[in-house]
Amino acid sequence: MSSVFEASSVNVTRRSLLRGIGAAAAGVSGVLPGLSLAQQREQATLATGSAGYTWALTAVAESAGYWKKRNVDLRVQDFTTGRDAMQALLGGSANFSTTTDTPLVFAVLQGLKPAVLANFSRYSYDMKIVASERSGIDPKNPSSLKGKKIGTPAGTSGQYALAKYLEFAKLAPGDITQINIAPSDLVGALVRGDIDAFSWTALAGSAAQRQSGGKVVFLTQNGYEKYFRSHQLLLVNQATLSSRKPLLSDAVNALLDAENHIHTNAAWPDQVSSRVRSTPEEIRQFTSTFEFKVEFNKSFVEDLVSQAQWAIDNKLAPRPKGDLRELFRSVIHDETLKSINPSRVSLG
Repeated sequence: MSSVFEASSVNVTRRSLLRGIGAAAAGVSGVLPGLSLAQQREQATLATGSAGYTWALTAVAESAGYWKKRNVDLRVQDFTTGRDAMQALLGGSANFSTTTDTPLVFAVLQGLKPAVLANFSRYSYDMKIVASERSGIDPKNPSSLKGKKIGTPAGTSGQYALAKYLEFAKLAPGDITQINIAPSDLVGALVRGDIDAFSWTALAGSAAQRQSGGKVVFLTQNGYEKYFRSHQLLLVNQATLSSRKPLLSDAVNALLDAENHIHTNAAWPDQVSSRVRSTPEEIRQFTSTFEFKVEFNKSFVEDLVSQAQWAIDNKLAPRPKGDLRELFRSVIHDETLKSINPSRVSLG
């Protein structure tokens, strides 16, 4: 069975990345007319890839005041996905964006150059395959996905997680029908029976469970960590990277402060609950397997290369000239983190 995705609908092209995004005003430029240098505070805009617990560390940095502590007045824009947040960054309406590695990979393969300022958390289990009971999918048997219709947002971690789950299940991409569905529509599509399953977050799975009256199942992930790992990233645009070095240090330090806060304050989920729109109990449950640590290591580059090769092999993105490792290493800006804490950088 072939996928309903056309390559053109999956590719994160220059046109789709930049469509409808204008240049920002003072929030991006950082200029406050009429103030002396002593009075000025840094002004910055952060585009976030949804307000969910996936971005818990950046939510802590915001809610606990760590940007303000670093003399930064931060304006935050929430988007539906990390892909959309990255579009704002590339379009010039944000200095920083949070995104997972999948949108970054598609952008770089298209010749775009967002810079990775920090890799601040990782997970393997939050992206779930959630199926309706009436679909006949056996949650203990991954191969029972064969012949089913599965929804996921194109160009996101959900799509890559689904691809790796098929590999985990020893199925080929053509064994299922993939349907491009926005995150906000996944639960409704599953409950109505438009799709048999979806690939998206554990929180979306919980919402589907509530709305269906408990008639959904979560497919097994026993051993899945060998196939899939998602990286949560702070990206910076080239203009900010080249002209606002102090702001880069402030941003990385704010994330390091937030990391320490998470590891030393058991009540941190209560502090960000309203911000990430989940209960403290949900945050604790769903982030219990997250690794919260600001670092760059060799495995990050290898994961980017592996994901890029998947996109190329499946004709979702063009093969760029040159070596993939060199290409992805070139978009990692490790100098700021290295200047603050050299032990956190081991890219080789």
